[in-house]
Amino acid sequence: GQGLLPTQDEITSLLSFTFLVLIVATCSASTFGQPLRGGGSTSMAAPIVVSPTSRHTATVIWLHGLGDNGSGWSDVARQLNLPWIKFLLPNAPSRPVTINMGASMPAWADIKGLSPDAPEDEEGTMKTRQYIHDLIAEEVKNGIPADRIMVGGFSQGAAMACFAALTHEVRLGGCFVLSGYLAMRNKVPRLVTKEGVSTPFFQAHGVQDPVVPFMFGQLSSNVIQSLGVNMKFKQYNMDHSSCDQELKDLRDFIAASVPNQSLPPIPDDLHEMMDPSLRAKM
Repeated sequence: GQGLLPTQDEITSLLSFTFLVLIVATCSASTFGQPLRGGGSTSMAAPIVVSPTSRHTATVIWLHGLGDNGSGWSDVARQLNLPWIKFLLPNAPSRPVTINMGASMPAWADIKGLSPDAPEDEEGTMKTRQYIHDLIAEEVKNGIPADRIMVGGFSQGAAMACFAALTHEVRLGGCFVLSGYLAMRNKVPRLVTKEGVSTPFFQAHGVQDPVVPFMFGQLSSNVIQSLGVNMKFKQYNMDHSSCDQELKDLRDFIAASVPNQSLPPIPDDLHEMMDPSLRAKM
């Protein structure tokens, strides 16, 4: 069930803790081969693409966590074995992270402080939202309807995908939030669209997560549900990672939300629809 909706103090506490979450993640960024140096670049490499192995009828846009890159989830995308889906795995730009003393690393937005009243990087978050919306628009331009496009991510990437989906002007095929949380908590109620809240959501969280503790994931879920979202929240016996059961449940959610579309059936009267000159040769 949804449980009790969080109070404003709980929502504030949620965001303040996400700052702590991300500085912890920052400390382990070298795990992904990203050295911590000053400076940085806001340029963004093209997304990693995991191409469909059959007719392309749906697209999933999957955002990585802080300090990672697009290739970090590419093997998982392949292992999901969804042959009709193209996976786009964007690469966050390298940028100075304030709470990391300005050291640079891949991040979807800056993290400015740890206190409950510390400001969010609204500019960075809004730019990332626009980038996600642009990726969606490009897929639509290439023939994939918005309701066949899904966005999601892990940790900070999940927060960005969630915000982008809730504020999109067209209903998407779905959104998944893996070990993530709610971003822009003060702006979300004013920025959500009726199309955004009609997008189905899947949120997954580990009960042993030391980075984004389970209760904060659950609070995020409650806030999102309070906006009117159809949210499926599942918990797993894992830490700040993924597990086989979570990925199986994610695959089921994706396959149910943007199912495989077979080729249209051949009309019974196909012979009658043919050009008469062709019929004469048959």
